[in-house]
Order: sequence, then structure tokens, then C-alpha cells
Amino acid sequence: MKRFCLIFVLSVLFLSLVPFSFVRAQGAGSVAITSPADGATLHGPIIELTLTVDKGTRGDNVHLYVDGKFEAIVKSDRYLLKGLPAGEHRIYLKLATRKHEELGPTAMVTITVQ
Repeated sequence: MKRFCLIFVLSVLFLSLVPFSFVRAQGAGSVAITSPADGATLHGPIIELTLTVDKGTRGDNVHLYVDGKFEAIVKSDRYLLKGLPAGEHRIYLKLATRKHEELGPTAMVTITVQ
């Protein structure tokens, strides 16, 4: 009987946590770099980034990093990177709250500028 009660209690506990996890995952949001493609070789002093952002329930903006250094706060689906020197560069995005707390969703591409 004790074993049955323990299994029942654990089952109820598990089932009560599943909806919470699902709702939390649904509100997490997402970020993606749709252009340029990972591994692209680009020309010119100006590189246009195209982003897809789902802010979820907590996101407000995207923090943009280039080669590990903070570049900008992005609030639209496009951003112009100016003055990147020739060579390989890593572009990294991170979804952030209104108070600039960085959340889990990220995206990264590596490009080469000629």
C-alpha cells in the first residue's frame, strides 16, 4: 500500500510540473540569423544582417556581438554592420529582456570579409 501511495504522489507531482515546463518553453522565444549564411564570404565595408526574432514572453531586444565584443542592441529584423576588417568574423546574437538580462536563445554565424 505504501508503494502505491508513493507512486501516486510522484505521478501527481510529475504531471503537475509538465504543464509548467511546457508553458515556460513556449515563452522562451528564439533568434536566428537568416542572412548572411554561416560560412559566407562577403565583400564591401557594409554587411547587412537579417534576423528572425520571436521575443517570447520575456524578450525585448537582441544583443549583437562581433568577435566576442558587444556591438549593438538590435530592435528590428535588420542591422548594418559597418567597418568590419578583412578576415573571419563571428557574429553572435542573444535574446535579452527590457532590462538587458540575456536569455537563453542565441544564434551565431561565421563569415569572411574580403
